[in-house]
Amino acid sequence: MLRAGFRGAPAFGARRFSMAEGNVSGREATVFDFGHFRNTDGAGIRTMIFFKGCPLRCKWCSNPWGLSVAPQLAVNRERCVGCGACVRVCKQQVNSIGEDGRVEMDWERCSACGLCVAICPASCRKIAGERYDAQGLYEQVRRDLTFTRRGRSGITLSGGEVLMQWEVAAEVLRLCKRDYIDTCIETSAFGPWEHLEALAAYCDTAFVDLKHMDSARHREVTGAPNELILENIECLCAYMEQRGRRVIVRHPVIPGYTDDESNAEAIARFMAQLPGKPDLNILPYHNLGELKYTMIGEECEVTGLDMMKKTDERIGRIVEACERLAPQVRVTVGGENIHWD
Repeated sequence: MLRAGFRGAPAFGARRFSMAEGNVSGREATVFDFGHFRNTDGAGIRTMIFFKGCPLRCKWCSNPWGLSVAPQLAVNRERCVGCGACVRVCKQQVNSIGEDGRVEMDWERCSACGLCVAICPASCRKIAGERYDAQGLYEQVRRDLTFTRRGRSGITLSGGEVLMQWEVAAEVLRLCKRDYIDTCIETSAFGPWEHLEALAAYCDTAFVDLKHMDSARHREVTGAPNELILENIECLCAYMEQRGRRVIVRHPVIPGYTDDESNAEAIARFMAQLPGKPDLNILPYHNLGELKYTMIGEECEVTGLDMMKKTDERIGRIVEACERLAPQVRVTVGGENIHWD
């Protein structure tokens, strides 16, 4: 039985998307990174595009460069050689050489103009965030396809949150489907259903995050309640089931934030009633994104935690709950262990 208030399948088709649709000429999206020849986040070898901007503020976020829509300067201080070139070129007097001979940053002054990026001999600086139109992003994918077999490759749109720049993202997916390229999105589902539907229309697989089932707790750890997210997950599963496509629900296990026993039980019950029997992919906590915070002058709220092993009892708790309450759900642990039948 679906949750009370679930809009359900009858709403689908209210707006139809044709393969000729997508007049987004003149529109651009901000992208902070590309992942080339990746073997996770989709079937086969993937080209990943990371859209900038996210409406959530998950305390453990491992991709802080994707939070703000605006381009940002990122500096890897460990690679600095102390030459002072950035000090001399910066008109805002952002840079100075610290006592250890490496650059210090006054982040409040930085306008992300990029002058210091071009002049740095150690290549320790980059602008996280460049503007692309849909055709430009599509060409990035086509270049990668030159080196991969098309039947074993595809594109995955990630973030940040791809829904924040949904028009360009939908056009990229449309162009790829026109060329028979496998398509995938990764989303928090926190946005209007109409925007998510526009992406799902051209999507072979959708990864969707499920962080916490308790709305008040969800607001505490992400900055937003979860009612819209849960409803969108239900709608997405029904929509994709009707079209024979796949949904993979992802749950990050974060010690002290999402790992309580009641959440494990609630997730299993929620998965049991979703249309289309989506998979559940459990993501153990990792701290690999902490350096990215310091590179943009920010601090990660979740620090000092050990990397979580796949055999951790808190992960086993979710697996056991699904085996007991949602036996039809296929559960995997770790992004690299998803089955691509």
